[in-house]
Amino acid sequence: MRRTTIIALVVALAVAVPAFSQIPDFSTYKDGFQSFTDDFAGSLPMNSTIGLNWSDAYVGQLLPIPSFGVGVTTGVTTIPGSVFTDLLDKLNVDATKGALESIGGAGLPVPGYAFDARVGGLILPFDVGLKFGTLPGLSIGDVDVEYQNVGFDVRYAVLDGGLLPKVSVGVGYNHLTGRIATPLGIGDQTISETIGGQTASATITDPELAFDWTANVVDFRVQASKSFLIVEPHIGLGATVGNAETNAGLESSVENVTIAGSPASAADLASLTGLDVSNTGIAVNSTANPFTLRAFGGASVNLTVFRLDLGVMYNITSGALGGTFGARFQI
Repeated sequence: MRRTTIIALVVALAVAVPAFSQIPDFSTYKDGFQSFTDDFAGSLPMNSTIGLNWSDAYVGQLLPIPSFGVGVTTGVTTIPGSVFTDLLDKLNVDATKGALESIGGAGLPVPGYAFDARVGGLILPFDVGLKFGTLPGLSIGDVDVEYQNVGFDVRYAVLDGGLLPKVSVGVGYNHLTGRIATPLGIGDQTISETIGGQTASATITDPELAFDWTANVVDFRVQASKSFLIVEPHIGLGATVGNAETNAGLESSVENVTIAGSPASAADLASLTGLDVSNTGIAVNSTANPFTLRAFGGASVNLTVFRLDLGVMYNITSGALGGTFGARFQI
């Protein structure tokens, strides 16, 4: 996966950092990050389906002629661009608007990738797919990125091709995690706010802006494809269920916590503000159990044992878009 396509959020963060010169109060902080984490959590199930996006609805059986393939798939899904610009507005970061204008109504792209493989089954007409993609720790300038996308699926061929299209039904599991963090370069900051008649204060030292996410998703899918010479178009419908969790905020040493003028703990500050406060940061957490329904389609170009896949996805539930591109060797 090329560095320039890892995640558009990295670009937005790099532009945002110089303008982010002061930490807002606790209420503004919570309000800004909460809507972002809620929408981000809801976008993760479709992003987790990147990988194994092959045009073939069914690759065939392992015997008597082996049917299998290996390749790589990259892609993007989107979250509404307004979600990120609203976050930056609430944090008083206005300089990024120009940089984000090109996103427009299409939304903020969140890329993903996976190496994938698929092999035909024995006796019954089914195939099994596996995928794995990871970035154990990559730095792009001052931005640190981590990413992992693993999963598998099993598809059963209702129709195995010939004169008729291939039609399969399948189920799979996807596990997606990621993290983005960048230093703000604004030095130590003291946040203070009166909440419920009590003034709360804390010092954060040289904070980093950080986002992390986790999703565990079960994906159900029906797909049809038909080969015409070297082109094989496909269409399908998928449904995902599972859970997704996102965290967004500042990673920092949290010191000198006081409430109503008296020393207090991070737990006390968390109870008063409703934020996730620890000695290592202040964050907002969001957990979602979304059900999403998506339509997908595309085509592959089949050149003997080398194949190129291009696919698109549309989240019927949320209106989000997605696209994938893959290359593989297959027999």
